[in-house]
Amino acid sequence: MIIGLLHNWKGYVRLRLHGYSPERFLNLCNARGLEVWGILCSRDGDYEFYMTVEGYRRVKPLVRKAQVRLHIIGRYGLPFFIYKNRKRWYFAAGIGAFFILLYVMSLFIWDIRFEGNYHYTCDTLLRYLDTQDIDYGMLKSRINCEDLEASFRTSFPEITWVSARVSGTRLLIHIKENEVLSSIPEKDEKPCDIVAAQAGTITHMIVRSGIPQVAVGDEVEEGQVLVSGRVPIVNDSEEEVNAYQVQADADIYARTAREYEKTFPLLHRERVETGRKRRGFYVKAGSWSFTCLMPVKGEGEWDYAMEEKQLKLFSNFYLPVYFGNIHGREMASYERNYTKDELLHLSKSINYQFVENLKEKGVHILENNDRIETSVSECRILGSLITEESIVKTRPLEEPTTELEETKTAQ
Repeated sequence: MIIGLLHNWKGYVRLRLHGYSPERFLNLCNARGLEVWGILCSRDGDYEFYMTVEGYRRVKPLVRKAQVRLHIIGRYGLPFFIYKNRKRWYFAAGIGAFFILLYVMSLFIWDIRFEGNYHYTCDTLLRYLDTQDIDYGMLKSRINCEDLEASFRTSFPEITWVSARVSGTRLLIHIKENEVLSSIPEKDEKPCDIVAAQAGTITHMIVRSGIPQVAVGDEVEEGQVLVSGRVPIVNDSEEEVNAYQVQADADIYARTAREYEKTFPLLHRERVETGRKRRGFYVKAGSWSFTCLMPVKGEGEWDYAMEEKQLKLFSNFYLPVYFGNIHGREMASYERNYTKDELLHLSKSINYQFVENLKEKGVHILENNDRIETSVSECRILGSLITEESIVKTRPLEEPTTELEETKTAQ
């Protein structure tokens, strides 16, 4: 392959050999170290072969010595191509302008990529880069990767490690975010009671601090005190002589009932495909864009989807040119009532979403029932669930009153 490139760079010719002793001529070329390849013998006894331009210039003494004749039947390589197209200067100028433009484009940033970001979105990070005067189309020489890394760590406390580098026409920023809380919230140690967040029947109860006011199996109402934060001090006669307040702490689970209701009209608008499609493409370069879309007859509702790709020459050599494909589907709208199967599917979907939201909160589902009620114009979906969940809710205690303050009040 390398030899072939050298031949094309320096130029080579295809020759026809005939005369008294062609074999002697080829032997002389071999003895003089002249490169000859692709030898073919024709039916009339002549030979055809390839030789470099430099070798052809040195072969004249051998031609006379072997009493043969050479005819050039083909010229190949860059020197002959330039000579043949010497009057087409604009072609060479176009190629030169292309490479100059390519070099100029390689001096700028045309693509910015983030890796490892989960807490912060790419849009958030791009807006931050914009405040640092870093954007698409800026010179690569203006980017200081070390300063950029330091500014990221300073401005985003959840980011613990940043690596920024320029590769081709891309700015690659790889970050690692802190997986633990950057600050530990202060624990509230104020005295409090534990009250019922909702009504239910207690099924499980573990008290770690405070005085329990209910037991397993009791039915409680919303707001009822379950564990008191006021701890009395009694004497030997079981009489309260003093009391102090603590922060009540307990795990209390109860069997509760939950209901949901959703009402919507039976008549709804539905959109379906007609089968007609449109295809097109668009080209975008900076603020300039060109769109070509297949025309259609008539007017209708169309849904469009676009797939966009950025032009690149190599793996990291991106250019500010985007190509996109456009796919359009014609849609028709009409109104109709829900069918029984569709209502059943909607009921199951609403119930599933409600149940999943409860499960995310740690609620255990014991029973799950739903029903559908319809009228002339609307539908109502009702659901009732029996659950087991934590009903713990804290309520602050009033500040304790000292004995001295009580004496002053009595006076």
